[in-house]
Amino acid sequence: MDKTPSEYGARVLAAALAASCLIGLPCAAATGDQDAARPQKKTDDIIRHTQQGLLKQFETYLATPKSYAAKVRLECSSFPEGDLFPYLLPAYAYANLGLADPKFKSKAAERIAQLIELAKPAVIRRVKPPGGKLENLIDYNSQAVYLGQFNLALGCYKLVGGDARYDKVHKAISDALYNALAKEQGRALKSYPTKTWSFDTIPCLLSLRLYDKQTGKRRSGPIISRHLKWLQEHATDKATNLPYSRIDGAGGKKMEPPRGCELSWRVCLMAQLDAKYAKELYKDYAKSFWLDKGAVAGFAEWPSGGKGPQDVDSGPIVIGVATTATGFGVGAAIATADAKRTARLCEQIGGMKILMKTLISMEPKNKELTMDGLIDPNSAYYTGFLFGDTCLFYSITWQDWSVSLDTNSKKP
Repeated sequence: MDKTPSEYGARVLAAALAASCLIGLPCAAATGDQDAARPQKKTDDIIRHTQQGLLKQFETYLATPKSYAAKVRLECSSFPEGDLFPYLLPAYAYANLGLADPKFKSKAAERIAQLIELAKPAVIRRVKPPGGKLENLIDYNSQAVYLGQFNLALGCYKLVGGDARYDKVHKAISDALYNALAKEQGRALKSYPTKTWSFDTIPCLLSLRLYDKQTGKRRSGPIISRHLKWLQEHATDKATNLPYSRIDGAGGKKMEPPRGCELSWRVCLMAQLDAKYAKELYKDYAKSFWLDKGAVAGFAEWPSGGKGPQDVDSGPIVIGVATTATGFGVGAAIATADAKRTARLCEQIGGMKILMKTLISMEPKNKELTMDGLIDPNSAYYTGFLFGDTCLFYSITWQDWSVSLDTNSKKP
């Protein structure tokens, strides 16, 4: 007999409660107090323990970069940008760790350079620069995803004291992105030649801010302000006051509603560009997307946990809570100094695999829970898959890059 939504939801909550109790986590459903105070030290300990575990994991991978590249090809090729993010997200995480501990900067720079080299072939294949060399790039070729993220990694390399080996490439990409943004007069850049997601302009803008601060230029400020003004006036959903996800790049026409997987990451990056707006954005985001089911809490993929498609971007959606939005949500909560939600999210990290194992045992034929076999809760990964661990590595190490760039900046 098919289960009704309420029956299934009750079973999921029961499984989540059991998972929480098995690992000794405080559970609001059990205590009846969703607002109970949680010691900051415990949250800090969870963050530190998870950071150390993920760092150890990636240090092992990057001891042999070719082997890591083979692992990425094997395990991440089914994901969008599976040849890009498994390299650049760890690069951002290493920058975070280097900024948090100056003694680690040298190692961080070494690892970021390795990851840049691993990502470079995919960027070249996408943008097709003259002569196959990124330093010859003139136009961004409607490839904001690959160029913006790669340029951000180049900025991270300099953040932790990297040498001049990428300076020519950094300049060429920064100039191409700046010229494209100036031409668009605030409108979003094209993610790909035929598609535009509003999020993909944000890494481009942040990469230009890093480049300006590292070279003494002063051209990114007006570009950033112009885009944020356009975004709020022409590409924001009035019902939630949040940016649309996919848009018509020419006119800001609504294509897809706001979604959690990009909003969580957007807040992480926006905190580096405009801390005040990031806090406002996060407040609106939490208002419409935060769900606390007692035993399970996190960010939804769609407003109020409403119906919407589950895909490789969203990750599994369990009674409305989306795994990608919640994973990046750890960084968003840290970036906006939301101690309460940071604690709530961190408490769940240790129980994630137990919960997934329990749910899969309940629904052994439910391919949505494992993303058709992409997620294996029996693996050594924190999240059950390599791509997920790269996201968590970046998110849980979040640091305010703007403070490192400008001593007058303040954390949000």
